[in-house]
Amino acid sequence: MAVDILELAEFYAGSDGARARAQIVQKIHALWPDPQAEPVLGYGYVVPYAEALWPRANWHLCMPAQQGVLVEDRPGGVRSALVDESLMPLRDGAFGRVITIHGLEAANHANALLGEIWRILVPNGRAIFVVPNRTGMWARRDATPFGAGRPFSRRQLRRQLKLAGFSVVSMRPALMLPPSLPKFLVRLLAPAERILALLLPQIGGVWVVDIVKQVPAPIRAKRRQNVGLGVPVRPAFSRALRRAKGSVRG
Repeated sequence: MAVDILELAEFYAGSDGARARAQIVQKIHALWPDPQAEPVLGYGYVVPYAEALWPRANWHLCMPAQQGVLVEDRPGGVRSALVDESLMPLRDGAFGRVITIHGLEAANHANALLGEIWRILVPNGRAIFVVPNRTGMWARRDATPFGAGRPFSRRQLRRQLKLAGFSVVSMRPALMLPPSLPKFLVRLLAPAERILALLLPQIGGVWVVDIVKQVPAPIRAKRRQNVGLGVPVRPAFSRALRRAKGSVRG
């Protein structure tokens, strides 16, 4: 189940969202160098991460139809589009890098989405998936978007990615401490995060998975899965509209 676009924006405007973004950005920086002007596809909800990761990269953001899309108000903003997860309007081999956050667990047809990611990557292209951990603490809390949709165990995620035609380069946990902790406690326990990641990766809130496209792919991964959308399409929202909505609430 996809989380509404406005709920996602509200989460990342709060302390738990800022904490999740900072830790996940740190993990991605450790895996990939700055792509500079290279085009990068962000699928799901990557808006809060794009500028924090690589402000000079040529970002293209695709958001699933069941979630809605948030567009940038500034003229130089990234390109955003509302897409069908099983039929993305992108040519084969269009990107060398893809980052998916709040995407796989929210997919109505995970195999179709993975097939599309495989299709639009160049041979040996790389992708990073940030996916809720089934045994982690964040997946058990409805107050965060990581508690919605289908979480994955490490074994389930490896198997699904392999069947889709990807090789797993690395799989690292993040968000080792539970959500909704007071800020002073988060700061106090911050040194324990790295130790917990080494000793108890299964309690992490998400998996940060670095994968590479296999060429040739398994026969199953080569099939284009044309799956009917069958879900309400959420509208597009701008940041200005979201701010106006927040002021009305207040």
